[in-house]
Amino acid sequence: MNLVVKNIFFIVLVLGGFACSHDAGKSIVYDSDSKPYTILDSLSDVIVSDPYNSNNYYRRALYFHSERELDQALADMKRALTIDSTVAEYFYETGNIYFENNLFEDAFSSYQKAVELDKVHVDAILQLSRIELGLENHELAMEMVNKALKVEPMDPEGYLLKGYIYLDMSDTVNAISSFRTAVEVDSDHYESYILLGKLYEIKKHSFAGDYYDNALRIRPNSIEALYTKGMYLQGIEEYDKAYLLYDRIIELDSVSYFAYYNRGYMLLVSDSSYSAAIEEFEKALVYYPYYFQAMYNIGLCYENQGDYDQAEKYYKKSLDIDPQYDLAAKGLSRLLE
Repeated sequence: MNLVVKNIFFIVLVLGGFACSHDAGKSIVYDSDSKPYTILDSLSDVIVSDPYNSNNYYRRALYFHSERELDQALADMKRALTIDSTVAEYFYETGNIYFENNLFEDAFSSYQKAVELDKVHVDAILQLSRIELGLENHELAMEMVNKALKVEPMDPEGYLLKGYIYLDMSDTVNAISSFRTAVEVDSDHYESYILLGKLYEIKKHSFAGDYYDNALRIRPNSIEALYTKGMYLQGIEEYDKAYLLYDRIIELDSVSYFAYYNRGYMLLVSDSSYSAAIEEFEKALVYYPYYFQAMYNIGLCYENQGDYDQAEKYYKKSLDIDPQYDLAAKGLSRLLE
């Protein structure tokens, strides 16, 4: 699989594709004496008043999970299962907690138990498929995702995962088909638009821009979508449009060092605006001091300006961080010839 696609694939699979968060929040209310009283206080009070009700522990586990307090969430799920081990959703939630702790064997076992109790628990089946995919057991992963789609044939997550499986098998034709099915059943399926854009970009097809635009239609302030579209425009040398997208990224998050870097790179390669490019690379280094590519490009700008002492300084800085960085080594060799 193409490395760029594979990187996006795993980011979306593990982060975007794993939809198990619960919006409990940290809302604070006040009792009659105007003392702070949180959602957690309320959930805990319910447990104290009814300690043998498994659902009370389950609800507090969801809260802890939403707050990323995974150890406490797991402890509550174990209490819930001790009281009642016949509820599929309890095993599913326990699997989610194990999954996020990278305890995949325990997660797999929990999801299996969820499916044993509820043979049409689509979310648990899809999670089993994701784990099999992570193990590169493509046949088992596909078998499970197809099982889920038989239960929920209009579930875009199933087609998204099916596309991932095909991608990992280097079958881009069927991957594209699966991602397109995902957006057919859900016209707002952000992840599929991103992946379709990337796959068509690799094929150098103009459809790529349309898919990125759809992703931005759904999430107009997504830094991921803005950056991906910007990189696409940069690749087809539409620098002015790309620059605007990087500007937008910086408006949303001023520490986005990669946006400064890309602005500098375009100033370097398209306009030969060396001083302006150096300013952008230096901004990137403020937020990411180990950005050896930015150091190299600063050196290249100085070299093009005829300031060889500064060029040598930055090539050496780049090599200090990554001694194997070939471009910096070649730059230094040019200066020492």
